[in-house]
Amino acid sequence: MRKVAETADMRLSNVQYYFKTKELLLAALLEGFLLEYADSMRTLALPDKLNSKEKLHHLTLGMLNDIEKSECAMVFKEIWAIAERNHGVKKAIDDYYTKLHQLLFDALKKMAPAKCETQSINHAVAILLPFIEGYCITSSNLKVPADQLAKQLAMVLYTLLEQPQ
Repeated sequence: MRKVAETADMRLSNVQYYFKTKELLLAALLEGFLLEYADSMRTLALPDKLNSKEKLHHLTLGMLNDIEKSECAMVFKEIWAIAERNHGVKKAIDDYYTKLHQLLFDALKKMAPAKCETQSINHAVAILLPFIEGYCITSSNLKVPADQLAKQLAMVLYTLLEQPQ
């Protein structure tokens, strides 16, 4: 808490007034980070001129590239470990995944074939979200170029979206 107060150029007592425990401070910092990261997913621009398969490729490639060039993999590994022991962090990460699920659902809904059912979109998100999280951990060890992986993932998602339930 002292380091946070120093970094924020505040008195320690002010930080402690708003955050009674280190856990509450950590949860607040984490919530801000996670919400900002989830909002950054909205910035993955999808050109209107692309067809659904191309948009899926563009979306998945953007997510894979973001993971490879940011420090999010390191941060998320720490967050997941802390969430196992800290209720506030667990809640923040659960809220993040709820928001990310909705963002991905909305994005996939826009790319899905016209008669795609809601259940198919939910299934596609259920594949995409854990894939991205797993990729966050394993990307440095994979020998498949991100573009090739994004094309394959886009094909899988499109196939799932176009099939009736």
